[in-house]
Amino acid sequence: MAKTIICSVGTSASKKLGIHPKKLEDWVNQQDNLEDAAQKMFQSFASFEPTDENLRDNLSAEIHSLVRIGIDVSDRVLLFASETPDGHCCALAVKHYLEQYWPRTIVEVEPINGLQVNDASRFRNQGVVEFIKKALAAIDAYGNVILNPTGGYKALVPYTVLLGMIKGVKCDYIFEQSTSLLELPPLPLEFNKSQFEAYKDLFEDIERDSAVSKSKWEQRVPYEERPWFEPLVEISGDNVTLSAVGFLFLDIIRKPTALVPFLSQKAIKEIFKDLAPLDDCDPFRFLLRVSQSDQAFQQAVHLNQDSGLYWLKPGRTTDRYLVSKEGWRLLVWRAIREDQIGAQYPAKVVVNPDRDRSNYAPFMRMEYVN
Repeated sequence: MAKTIICSVGTSASKKLGIHPKKLEDWVNQQDNLEDAAQKMFQSFASFEPTDENLRDNLSAEIHSLVRIGIDVSDRVLLFASETPDGHCCALAVKHYLEQYWPRTIVEVEPINGLQVNDASRFRNQGVVEFIKKALAAIDAYGNVILNPTGGYKALVPYTVLLGMIKGVKCDYIFEQSTSLLELPPLPLEFNKSQFEAYKDLFEDIERDSAVSKSKWEQRVPYEERPWFEPLVEISGDNVTLSAVGFLFLDIIRKPTALVPFLSQKAIKEIFKDLAPLDDCDPFRFLLRVSQSDQAFQQAVHLNQDSGLYWLKPGRTTDRYLVSKEGWRLLVWRAIREDQIGAQYPAKVVVNPDRDRSNYAPFMRMEYVN
């Protein structure tokens, strides 16, 4: 299954130039233009193939981690660079390398306003916020997203991990000088939405106008509740703006509550016995993705059965899932293979939720299965 990998980009692509990191921006500015600088930087490591020794010693952190993740020619890579010329240049050089060794891979470079190291306040109030906004847009636009914060600023790592937890997206990371990939699964993070929803209109005012006055904030939010909101806002003088975490919470509140998959005992057996041998088949990731929003669910619906049952189809694969919605639960009754049962599987695999429930219970929450 094609992946979209979101990478923050640092300056390790410049290592073979032999230029001190503090002088890299000056070097970039001395070239004819940004693309000329990127080509010169790319040529400094273009001949190093993506093998173990080169990944460790000669290639950038972004390339190293992408290879460990398992980049494929069908994937999409989004390189989020700093706003500085040296950061942008490094991202372009990495793009050229990826296009040379994985020529059909879609690689996009996007500088993020506010990502820089000279102004800590601007980094936090603008850079991290813009990074979160761009990442949220990509997660909503593409399926099967992986977050990769190996390159770039270490200060982005906790925000990236939190983003993965809240949005149910896996985060892959190579720690320091290690060659092993640290996989942080999309942990089921839950929070009390009711307290946030009570002030949803206020937070939307902040987003729309960039800020509200401190006096308006204090009029709306009682003193005893303000400590709860401290991680979600930034207060500077008379202005109150949303923090990166605030934008994350607002994104969750705006969207319909995600479903939580629960698997029947029969579906669990079918997944491990019948679906596990299939290539390019990841039932748990598929069910997690379709549970994130009503739009994702509707896109996966293949057939709408009677009694509130749906057959879900991942794509050009043979796995099929019979599910129903029960409040915030997504009940997975069956997980079958069309190539085993035949094209008439909807007529052959019949479930009556009211009558047959005892034959399928208990349903187990998915994170305790996979």
